Amino acid sequence: MKAPSPSMLNDELPASDHSMRDVSSRRFLFLQGPASPFLRILAKALEKKGASVRKISVCIGDVVFWWPRWSDFYRGKAIDWPVYLDRYISDHNITDLVMLGDGRALHAAAAELGIERGINVHILEHGYLRPDWLTIEPDGMTAHSRFPNQLAALQSFAAGQPPVVKGGLFASSFLTYAVYDLTFHIPNVLLGWLLHPHYRAHGPVHPVLEYGGWVWKGLTVRRRKARADKAIAASLTPSPDGKPHFFLFPLQLPGDYQLRNYAPSGDIFRIVEATIASFARHAPKRSRLLFKVHPIDNGLSRWKERIEEASRQHGVPERVFLADGGSTDALIEVADGIVTVNSTVGLTALGAGRPVLALGSAIYDIDGLTSQGSLADFWRNPPAPDRTLFDTFNRALAATTQVRGGFIGREAIRTGAENIAERLMEPEPRLPIGLRKPRGVRDFRYESELFGVAPP
Repeated sequence: MKAPSPSMLNDELPASDHSMRDVSSRRFLFLQGPASPFLRILAKALEKKGASVRKISVCIGDVVFWWPRWSDFYRGKAIDWPVYLDRYISDHNITDLVMLGDGRALHAAAAELGIERGINVHILEHGYLRPDWLTIEPDGMTAHSRFPNQLAALQSFAAGQPPVVKGGLFASSFLTYAVYDLTFHIPNVLLGWLLHPHYRAHGPVHPVLEYGGWVWKGLTVRRRKARADKAIAASLTPSPDGKPHFFLFPLQLPGDYQLRNYAPSGDIFRIVEATIASFARHAPKRSRLLFKVHPIDNGLSRWKERIEEASRQHGVPERVFLADGGSTDALIEVADGIVTVNSTVGLTALGAGRPVLALGSAIYDIDGLTSQGSLADFWRNPPAPDRTLFDTFNRALAATTQVRGGFIGREAIRTGAENIAERLMEPEPRLPIGLRKPRGVRDFRYESELFGVAPP
């Protein structure tokens, strides 16, 4: 992408973004949000600022967290969604669409339709900067993000912005997360066949199977911890030079749309196998490779069996390990480098000054921050990030796409809703339309290296 000129950053805004300036005419349409009361609290915050809010629910779980507010219920098929939404936008004079991520099929179609119609599309997600941050972006995320990757633009957005302070503002509760998740899914499982027969959950497995995986993980917690401790100890075994030499690969959830839509092949299992193959061929003999399971992985991915099989197949079973536990931050501090698809762990690693290679589209995959060479070269000579550039990137990111808050926890939700509402009601977008990227474009420079021939 070419660096935007100063004139581009301050171009006269098109009609779609000009509509943001008239507060009284702002009519927001909410689609699906997080499994929490966040959207309901956000609606109140927007209405206090003079905007109007409507919502389309596509399942009972949506209704539960929106209650006692009224929402329109879509019960049709996915193929009919764009026509329904297009008519709805016209009938209610919608100026703004708000949704959680742009990866779900209904949301991807909505984002494309909104952009085509010239209305404002706002994407919410967990923060790129974690914890205690939320993301609010126009158009989309990752490959669809307006956030620039050129130094001149980054410096322009970062100018005058304070350094980014780490989180720790809000209490975090896995129990609350689990209760919210159950509250969303149980009504869908029990009543979905009757009330929304065409709705399909966005996760890769049925909720009942997922909960079964969590039960099994709870029953085997001691065994998993013992295995994780053993794997980490093996990875940290000193080489002849007296230092441990290992690469860390933080595993993402198979259902993560940032993985499914913006990674080579979109299949984490194929990527892991191809990474092990590359490691076996090109990494120094002293090096080890440690895969770390995502903290909220449901245990159904069979990572232990898959990684052991792949490492045996490529002749490196004594050099490849898996840890379902342990401190990611502590491992980053001593790793030779971090290989990821597009996990936000990559940002944590860059902040710690560690070399990072992003196999898929990642907002932080910028020359000077991450390795731009081959994976084969990265094993042998991982380049450290430019600390000054990372500070510039962080300040630009926080100034344009991040706000404090969270989707879980009373105070995190209240703070996040107020901050998101304020950002949504600003008269002009922080990332101008001149930075818009075309949707549907995929550029995975590691596809050929990982899989030989890029799949069609």
